[in-house]
Amino acid sequence: MTTRVITRGADGVSVVTRGEEPVQVPVVPAASVADPTGVGDALRAGFLTGVSEGLPLRESAELGSMLATYVIETVGTQEYELGTARFLERLAEAYGQESADLIAGHITCPRP
Repeated sequence: MTTRVITRGADGVSVVTRGEEPVQVPVVPAASVADPTGVGDALRAGFLTGVSEGLPLRESAELGSMLATYVIETVGTQEYELGTARFLERLAEAYGQESADLIAGHITCPRP
């Protein structure tokens, strides 16, 4: 399977797999925009975490987009604080409860 992930800034991310319909995932609305440094890296980290956990490409991209939003809201690339409950709540607000429920079984955030 050949898959390409294309980041589109404020227009989200496209996941294109040869022979399949492209997956379009919008960005998660940010509470504020503090610093874009590291946003692409966060998106890739979340996406690859989802893929390595066996999540579908759409949910993997949603996971990456949620993590990217945390990064853009924070000055610095690793200064954000994740809490599992809030992370999943925000993910559900952006992509629906079904997506959040699917992802929930595959992640653990370092803070409650």
